[in-house]
Formats: sequence, structure tokens, C-alpha cells
Amino acid sequence: MLENTLTVLVVDDELPLREELRLFPWSTCNAELVGEAENGEEALEFCHKLLPDVVITDITMPKMDGIELFRAIKKQFPLTQVILLTCHNDFEYVRDALRLGALEYLIKVSLLDSDLQQALDKARSTILREQSHQRSELDKQRWQLVKSFNRATSATADKQTSLQHATQEAQQIFDQWRLSFPLRVTQLHISTKAEDEIFVHHELQALFSQWEQTSKLSFRWVQLNKSTYLLLHQWVTDALQPMPVKIAQALQTIQAALEQRLSFISQAVRIYALLNNEITDFSVLFKALNETQINPAAIFYDSPGTVYEASTVAKALPNVMDEIEKQQHAKQFHSALARSQEALFRHIREDFTASMYAKRPDPEPLRAWSVAMCKELLKQGGYAADDKSVEKLTQARTLSELTAAFSHQLESAAGLKSKCRKEVQFAKQLISERLAEPITLTQIAEAVELSSYYLSRIFREEVGESFNEYVTSLRMDKAIQLLQTTNMKVYEVAEQVGIPSYRYFSVLFRNRTGVAPTDFKKIN
Repeated sequence: MLENTLTVLVVDDELPLREELRLFPWSTCNAELVGEAENGEEALEFCHKLLPDVVITDITMPKMDGIELFRAIKKQFPLTQVILLTCHNDFEYVRDALRLGALEYLIKVSLLDSDLQQALDKARSTILREQSHQRSELDKQRWQLVKSFNRATSATADKQTSLQHATQEAQQIFDQWRLSFPLRVTQLHISTKAEDEIFVHHELQALFSQWEQTSKLSFRWVQLNKSTYLLLHQWVTDALQPMPVKIAQALQTIQAALEQRLSFISQAVRIYALLNNEITDFSVLFKALNETQINPAAIFYDSPGTVYEASTVAKALPNVMDEIEKQQHAKQFHSALARSQEALFRHIREDFTASMYAKRPDPEPLRAWSVAMCKELLKQGGYAADDKSVEKLTQARTLSELTAAFSHQLESAAGLKSKCRKEVQFAKQLISERLAEPITLTQIAEAVELSSYYLSRIFREEVGESFNEYVTSLRMDKAIQLLQTTNMKVYEVAEQVGIPSYRYFSVLFRNRTGVAPTDFKKIN
């Protein structure tokens, strides 16, 4: 996808002209000269490597002239804009090229900087317009392809007819996308809170569309359902960098981009990938979509960024924690509590957590049992259960969230306060000082000299909520205080607490207070 800077390739067999164009003030036009070529064949090789936005080419050259080059570029790189450099006696060629879609022509002997700048501005506008049109068409095709996938994988009375129709529909779109078998198909599973979904999917789709525009291989994406994307790309064998490694790196790129662009969302986005085996035809593709999926139980236990392979992904149902195991765990909890409250908290965070990671029981029954166990322990100590903390147990997306909520519910009820490590204390201080700025886990982790993963884990353990939840909580506290004590407008308050989206701020504020910020301001 086009960014602020246009990339430009200059093609001319005359060295003096290339040297003259090197001196052109490209940066003042938000452009960058990324390469030079002496003929059309060499230029085409550059295009495959560099994917330039603009090619400025002479018409008369050896091996492959500018008109042949223009036709090849329009066929292989339809978004690349071609500006022709011409002499007066080339005008007949120029007229034909303009009719076929060349962007502009410039006369060599009278070439001015202002002429080239105008041509670059025109190129930028044309690329943006064509990208917008292309995205619109791609979105329609994506929707049609998803309908085909759903038709192929749904249970119908006439399964064979449905498969035939789905195959025909999908083949038409694959032809338009220039996708062919064998293919790699990667399923991305996105785990995020409901109020974050619209923002997360907007950024994901923008990023995937950028990859579509810049990929040197055929690459397309579709959103299969509310939480799953399919990445479709040509099969490439690379012994030095196997596909699972490439996908893991892509997940890191996606995670970093989301953290940077959505530093204000209330919960970290968790992304997992399932890499299918080689897809050789539509029947294999439909079968993979229908039968090969990431087990929700795996996501509960595995860390974000995990890449599963279809050949090794667990197809078995999650383990079941039977009544005998439940009684054994309950006995261990009561035994730890009999020693001390600290022993109980340590048991939850260490021994119990390690046991659950090893056995990986079905998350839903585990959450239910943990709630019941927590209430039993609170009752034994003469404490009442806090509804908000119990809700965190039932909504825990991961085992670490579950055990952190479990121990903090007990600590809170007992009136105990965890001693935060100095790194966590420093992190909390930095968050408070930077509340109006974009705050990311990566930034704070670097400041306290810990890895992002480690800070995230100990932050939840010692504070009782995730990094993002804590930041959001402070921001809402600050917003409430500003709305109560100042005359600032609601959008000004949102900016002051580091949430650039007024719409998102309103959602968070309503979740926290039960009323919209405008109504809250009126009654306070």
C-alpha cells in the first residue's frame, strides 16, 4: 500500500540524464529514487525486486525499449505508474502509450523540476485512487469467497452439488486473484474483548491489505468469521527459513503493529496461527477449513504468537478433571491454607498452575470449579466473595488470568496487599506519569529493563489485572476526576487521558460508570 513516500525507478541508457535525475530534490516531493536501469530488461528485473510506485523511462533503449517495458509493467504491476521520457520524434509512440494507460510524458530537452514534480503528484493521486477502487473490488471478492467456503463446509442434503457450486465460485475468484495451487493457507485466530473488536479488525485489515499491495508473491486474505482470518499465499519451499518460522515472525510484526497503533485499548490482543499442510486443490482446502481448527483449549494454555501445524495440532478433546482429581486439588488447597494464607497464595501461583499447565483440563469446567473452590475458601476464612473478582474468574481467557484472579480475590478478601517488585512499582509510576501519551507494554518493559512477556506476567500476578486493564483503569479514574472538576469538553478529556478515539472512550467510560460521559458531566 502506498505510504507517504513514492518509490521511483529511473530507466535510461544515457548516463548524463540518469546523473541529472539523481540531483533532483526527490525528498521535497515525498519521493525516493530507489534504483536505476539502462534498459527495459534490467528495469523489469528491478520491478520484481523493488515494486516501485513510479517508473520514469526513456522510450528509445537497447534490448527492450520503453514502450515494451510499459506494456510489461502494466500487465505485471498494474498499480505502478509509468512516466515516459521522450524526444520530439517519439510523439507517435507517446500518443499510443498514453492511450494505453501511461501516466504522463516529459520532453528530455526541456525537462524542468516543476514538470517532474507535477508528474509525481499526479502519480500519487492516481495510485491512491486505483488502490481505493481495487480495495473495493477485493472486498466484494472476499465476501463472495467466504460465502463459497461456507457453502462447501456446511451440512446440506445435496452435499455434492454444494461442493461443485462452491468450487466453481472459488475458482473464479482465484483466477481474478492470480492464485494457483499448491497453496499455503494460514488460519489466524484473534482473541480480543468485544469493545475492542472494531478497532482491532480495522487495523488488521489495513495491515493485510498493505501486505497484498507489497507482496512479491501472490497473497490474499479473507476474514472467515468473527475471530478467524485466512492468509492465502503461494507454496514456497525455503530450507533456510521454514514456513512456521516465517509465520511466527509475521505474528510478531502484527502484534507490534497493533500495540503501536492501538496503545489505548483495554486488553491486549492475542493472536495464534494454524499452518495447514500443502493445499493442492479445492477439495483439500474445503476439508482443511472444515476439519483443521485451533482447539480453544490450546489457546487457554499456550502463549500468544504460537504457531500450530496441521500435522501436529492436537485433535483430541481437552482432558477432563474428574471428581477424584478435584478432591485431591481441594485437599491441597485446604492443606496449604492450614499452614498460612501466604502458603495458599503460593500454592495457587506455583504448584496448582504448574499442574494445570501439565494436564491442560477443559477450560470451561476448570473455570467453574475454580469459582466454586474460591468461594469455599473464602467461606472457610469468614469472607464474602467479591462479585467483580468472581466475574474475572469466569471470564479468564487464559490460565495465567485465572490463577491471578483466583489469588487476588483471596488476598483482597483477607485484606492483604501483595508486595510489588521494584520493576512493577517503577512500571506503575511510569504509567501514571505518561497517562496522556500512547503507552505500550513494550515501551514500559524497555524502561524497567525486562522483557515484555516477563513484565506482562509478573504485572498480572502482583497487581491483579493485566497491564492494559491497569492503564485503562487509571485513565478512567482520571477522566472521572476531570469531568467532575473541570469545564473540559468530553473529547478534550479523552485526549487528556490518552484515548484518541472519542467513540472508544465513550464505550470504556460507560462500561466503568454505567452512563455516557456526556450524561455523567451533566449530573456532576
